[in-house]
Amino acid sequence: MKRFILAATIVAATACGGGDASLSPVGPSRSSAGASISGTVSGTGVTAPRALDGSTFSTLATSSVTVSIVGTNISTTTDGQGQFTLNNVPTGTVTLNFSAPGQSASITLTGIGPDDTVQITVTLNGNNARVDSEHRSSPNTDTRELEGVVSASTGTCPAVTFTVNTTKVTTNSATVFRNGACADATKNGARVEVEGTRQADGSILATRVELKQAQAQQEAEVEGVVSGSTGTCPAVTFMVNTTKVTTNSATAFRDGTCADATKNGARVEVKGAKQADGSILATRVELKQAQAQQEAEVKGAVSGSTGSCPAVTFTVNTTKVTTNSATAFRDGTCADTTKNGARVEVKGTRQTDGSILATRVEPDR
Repeated sequence: MKRFILAATIVAATACGGGDASLSPVGPSRSSAGASISGTVSGTGVTAPRALDGSTFSTLATSSVTVSIVGTNISTTTDGQGQFTLNNVPTGTVTLNFSAPGQSASITLTGIGPDDTVQITVTLNGNNARVDSEHRSSPNTDTRELEGVVSASTGTCPAVTFTVNTTKVTTNSATVFRNGACADATKNGARVEVEGTRQADGSILATRVELKQAQAQQEAEVEGVVSGSTGTCPAVTFMVNTTKVTTNSATAFRDGTCADATKNGARVEVKGAKQADGSILATRVELKQAQAQQEAEVKGAVSGSTGSCPAVTFTVNTTKVTTNSATAFRDGTCADTTKNGARVEVKGTRQTDGSILATRVEPDR
């Protein structure tokens, strides 16, 4: 079965003519559903892709595509350059059907006004159709586009009011949502592209809201030491280097619990989705503390000894050493081997701050 691609410019206007007469629609000036008739739909750019052997499909495939409005007798056929015109298009919601021998695919356009100019790019593949892009304007309305992050969202879908940058945006039942549901595209923090008409108060009544969040939430990764940790597991916020990290009930914790991996001083590797504000919503937090606590050894004279056995802190050369109840003292007592001036050999695990938590202390002879 042959495949073809349709790149169409759709125009809905009050004019009833335009275009080559051979491309004029056929059928009555009112749909069978009795909808209001107002506009013109025209398009250009039907092309044939290359076949697997590198050749192109014949131009005949692009000039035999029938474009019709479902529920009406309005239809036309593309010419050799892939151009077509449909007159007397109903306002509101219309479904365009693209058909060729052995193929039939449809798309739906919503919210078409009597003076709208709608530009769309449609890809047809067998019995499937996809709208790749859409742009609308009208000579009698002030069409605006803006992109940014949703804030101050109020209302219940589909009637929601929010702010993008400093512009108030309102959606309603005629608003088309792309790449996500209304709830996804109107929540605070979502990055969206809005297209609509400027109202008297400067706000925009959205005809289309396209969710850009998926693009904004690119995979991100950071590794370092936890600081500034606040919250209660699993909902914790902390800093790794200069990056803000947030965890929630969907975050997976590796090689340790949430409490272990989000406490200040823990060394972690964080993976997650980059948010619009540059922070990371963590999908995974892996505790690197066990790897950071590698075996370490130091020899020298004890200095700066403080604390009471078995919990003593002292310095050997320039390395801070800490002992606890799990430390084994060989060939001498804790008091003997932790006093200032005693020469010792210390073995233990390296901590994130470079110190050693001693597993064994013995005289260095």
